[in-house]
Amino acid sequence: MFVLLLVAVLGQAPSVAPSEPGVQSPARSEPDSAPAPAPESPPAVLPPATHELFQRIQNRVAQVRIIERRSGTRSSIGSAFFVSASGHAITNYHVVSDVVLHPEDYTAELVLRSGGEPVPARLVDVDVVHDLAVIRMDDVVKDFFALEDREPQQGTRLFAMGNPHDLGTTIVEGTYNGFIQDSLYERIHFSGAINPGMSGGPTLTGQGRVVGVNVATMGNQLGFLVPVKHASALLARALEVKPDEARTLVDTVRAQLVDNQQRLTEQLMAAPVPKQKLGSYQVPGRWIPFLKCWGDTPHDPEVPYTVTNYQCSSEEDIYLSSHHRTGVVAFLHQQASSQKLGALRFSSLYSALYAQDPDTVEASREDVTNFRCTTEFVDVEGLPVRAALCLRAYKRFPGLYDLVLRAAALNASTSGVDTSLTLGGFTADNARKLARRYLEGLSWTK
Repeated sequence: MFVLLLVAVLGQAPSVAPSEPGVQSPARSEPDSAPAPAPESPPAVLPPATHELFQRIQNRVAQVRIIERRSGTRSSIGSAFFVSASGHAITNYHVVSDVVLHPEDYTAELVLRSGGEPVPARLVDVDVVHDLAVIRMDDVVKDFFALEDREPQQGTRLFAMGNPHDLGTTIVEGTYNGFIQDSLYERIHFSGAINPGMSGGPTLTGQGRVVGVNVATMGNQLGFLVPVKHASALLARALEVKPDEARTLVDTVRAQLVDNQQRLTEQLMAAPVPKQKLGSYQVPGRWIPFLKCWGDTPHDPEVPYTVTNYQCSSEEDIYLSSHHRTGVVAFLHQQASSQKLGALRFSSLYSALYAQDPDTVEASREDVTNFRCTTEFVDVEGLPVRAALCLRAYKRFPGLYDLVLRAAALNASTSGVDTSLTLGGFTADNARKLARRYLEGLSWTK
């Protein structure tokens, strides 16, 4: 089955040189006006055939297996690629997260070739923000990738490698489409089929130069890569770790999350909060470029009121475990109005809107405490507002919290605006600071 898949890829390989920096197609000679024997053309410069590339570098890619200690069986799989003669390999943090958070229950191993015996591997370092990790086996590696940060041209043909669905090492062709614009966490857009099990594998040019690390897919040939520069930075740190050095990587993850939320806080606080008109109110708009915003007003003639929604979200998060995400910034506004409901009935509707639970960051009881809330009435530039601020603490990462702020205007009998702000993984001080700045974006057009 694998051979058939590989032949299908080969059948799609173009017969012209790839658009790589510094590589040009050979010039063709123009014929003379008089008929003459055509001179022999120099041999064409062709890109490496897919099977040649695969044969050359397949030993640099391995399967990662996460083993549950009690049963001795696999709990998950992913991919990795070797980057040093000492046995260091790059993979995704989300591939090895169970080993980071529960080292007493899980361990990692590498399978270097199809049908080969597993080799024990240990975690050396992680970059949770960019979803990367370095693992290492004790054996010497003869064939590995040298990482270099050179961005290819838009449209360059790329090849993703990994172990999809435990089918063995596979190579998939796609296209480089550059960095995603206005992204909170840097990602490269790769138009190719990155499938489950390929996470942590390399995506490279036809010359074998790594461009990024496979990290996610949305299906339909829409894949995402972590830029290789982040893998290079992590490897540089990992090479300084001594083989016998004991490290608690949970503490490393916490420090990285604290640094990340500080960076986000400073970025948000440095930007003015733009105001978006919503009925007779103004609400916080697209605060910063990494937020994506939408609006909608459902139309139903049978309903005696209208509710206009306006929401913004970072659309990205940081993976901590299969049931815990963080690093989120999102908010939602709902403006309700009615010409048919009286003040009493509208007040009941408005109270129901405020009582709805806002979307929260994904987490389980194992990860976070219950929310603790405080409610107060505040005056925002003459607009009376009821505000409830709720925080829940991270159990594994002390000092970090999720915040949900709910606020509702209290100034009109048949119209009103309700808003909610969600922050994932901030210190309590920074979360409160951002909540205050957010409320300053509310106002009423009198």
